Amino acid sequence: MSNTMRGGDIVARSLELLGCKRIFTLSGNHIMSLFDATLETKIELVHVRHEAAAVHMADGWGRLTGEPGVAMVTGGPGHVNAIGALFAALAAESPMVLLSGHAATWELGRGGFQELRQAEIAAPVPKASWIAQSASSLGQDIGNAMRIARQREAGTCPRQPSLRSSGRDRRCRFDCLAQWG
Repeated sequence: MSNTMRGGDIVARSLELLGCKRIFTLSGNHIMSLFDATLETKIELVHVRHEAAAVHMADGWGRLTGEPGVAMVTGGPGHVNAIGALFAALAAESPMVLLSGHAATWELGRGGFQELRQAEIAAPVPKASWIAQSASSLGQDIGNAMRIARQREAGTCPRQPSLRSSGRDRRCRFDCLAQWG
């Protein structure tokens, strides 16, 4: 048995370890490996018809339960479609996390499929916005996003890490699952 797992598996298992019960999502090319990985967990995928609907539903989940609502959308236009809905979550200071697919690291600056500066586009709205840098950091990124989402001090609003295609499919050691710290 191998002691490695794909980045998508790290994201899905980390979310499960941190108590995520459902993800509101619209499928897309950049996040298909995350869909596959989520099927191996007890997390329910709630499919929507527009990216903004996924964010609104995650926002509502956060407001009603006090637990971070998680929305997941594809990169590029899917990410941009989701940004407007973040303003409602910002106004309500909802605990939520938006996970967006992203062009692969090796494609950046080369006209990669639906390549955009997603973290910069989202930056004015959430409390934190960043691009995951490697498969081995995905567990920490998910842990940080969920921890920040649970902080309820004034100004708290959604967290938005973008997940690069190259990191979701790359393999790394099991010990990089989400941890509090």
